[in-house]
Amino acid sequence: MKEVIKVIKENLSFKELPKDIKEAKINDCADWIIIVFDEGVYTKRTALIDAKNNYENNDEKYVLYHSNIHGICSYTHNEFYNTED
Repeated sequence: MKEVIKVIKENLSFKELPKDIKEAKINDCADWIIIVFDEGVYTKRTALIDAKNNYENNDEKYVLYHSNIHGICSYTHNEFYNTED
């Protein structure tokens, strides 16, 4: 089955993304922070706070799209246009 991608909206800030996508991105980033830093530096709570600050304070623009395989997803502009076939 070939993946079909339909762009829903472009040039979205992080705050304009759907709530479930924002929460997933923040949670994944917090998990990454906990893994990367030495034990004891971060707890899940402090990692979530730093991850949220990281996403909300950057100027990245996102592309919200629908994939027939993955459902509704988002990527930054650079990631979306560099990985699309």
